[in-house]
Amino acid sequence: MKHIARLVFISIIAIALVAACSEGGEVSVGFALTDAPISELSGVTAVNVTVSSVSVNESADGAIADNDGSWKTVDISPAITVNLLDLQNGVFEDLGDPLILTGGTQINQIRLGVDAVEIMEGTVAKTATVPSATGLKIVNAFQIPPSGAVTITIDFDVRKSIVSNANGYLVKPVLRAVIDNEAGKITGTVPAAAAVVTVYAYADGTWAETETTAPDAETPAFSNAYTSALVKDDLTYTLAFLEEGTYDLYGVNADGIVVAQLADVSVTAGESTSSQVLTATP
Repeated sequence: MKHIARLVFISIIAIALVAACSEGGEVSVGFALTDAPISELSGVTAVNVTVSSVSVNESADGAIADNDGSWKTVDISPAITVNLLDLQNGVFEDLGDPLILTGGTQINQIRLGVDAVEIMEGTVAKTATVPSATGLKIVNAFQIPPSGAVTITIDFDVRKSIVSNANGYLVKPVLRAVIDNEAGKITGTVPAAAAVVTVYAYADGTWAETETTAPDAETPAFSNAYTSALVKDDLTYTLAFLEEGTYDLYGVNADGIVVAQLADVSVTAGESTSSQVLTATP
């Protein structure tokens, strides 16, 4: 079931950690999937991903082996197939039953068990090659609190992850994860005359003019954007699942030209930075 909002902000894929009342007790870990960035693949109408498991590694060792006992897995049975293009602007899809961990430990890696990725070009279905048989990994450290409630969002970046080449479609997974109470979102509007179709968010100081050009055949333009959002018909946009910090926003038209921008937008953990209006560039 898809949702638009949650008590705390949920990207691109989320893992809910609901801690027990006593310190160091059991923590219930739930799972969800999101895709904040838009897909700019020409002719693609759906990206259907089938997920059969989610695993976490509780070790602080970044080079942990796939068969190490620190991996804990929740199997999703039956497997869930979701269209990632439906999971934008804060929409997410719950995945499977909770996993039980011990409060106070650390999640070092998260692995999404993906059985298949199907690309729809209108009514024509094409199978994308998924490179890893063990799942798509996110290497990032998250501390599980001894008590309380925490959610981690995993964002499957379709725009960067699905590559089209002479052999068909290939999955080059670009996934990120963020803890909900350390994340916020930005909402606002774009100028009508600028014809903005996409708003890209860049971590402060990471933008360069070269971003407007694709660096190679398998990497899209605006490749270093933290996230992106499609502008709605009412000229509003929502950039969800942002880590706390400062961002620069760039509005891009259908030709990939920056036509509006807004600098130094601050995001506070657990809050929405609203009414952020991009200004048309000269």
